[in-house]
Amino acid sequence: MKKVTFVVLVLSVFVACSKSETDMVLQLGTPFTIKVNQTAELESDGLKITLLEISEDSRCPINASCIWAGRIVADFKVEKDGEELFKRLADNPEGNPTLSDQFEAFGHLVKFVQVAPQREGDPIPQADYVLKIEVE
Repeated sequence: MKKVTFVVLVLSVFVACSKSETDMVLQLGTPFTIKVNQTAELESDGLKITLLEISEDSRCPINASCIWAGRIVADFKVEKDGEELFKRLADNPEGNPTLSDQFEAFGHLVKFVQVAPQREGDPIPQADYVLKIEVE
C-alpha cells in the first residue's frame, strides 16, 4: 500500500509540474506583466511570447546624477505555428538604430510599456525584473 501511495504522490507532483506555473494567457490591447523565463500566450491564434533575459540595464540609478538616462534591453522569443523569431525591446532606444520600443511579429505589434524594479546601484537579478508589455 505504501508503494502505491508513493507512486501516486510522485505522479501527482510530476503532472502538477509538467505545465509551467509561469504560463499565462494574454489579451490583445491589454498591457500585461512578464518575468524572465515566463511565457504568455494569445490563445486566439497561438502566439507565444517568452521573455528570455534582460541583456542590458544601463539605467541611471535612483538618486544618482547621470549624463544619460540609460536603458533596459529585453530579449524575447516569439512563436507561432512552429516558427520562432528572436526580438528585442528597449525602453530607450535613443542612439542605437538596431533597438526599438516595439517590434512586429506574426502580424502583431509588441510594445514596451514599463519595467520594474528601478535601479538602485547594485545589479538586479534576472528573476527580479518585471516588464509590462502590450500586444496589438
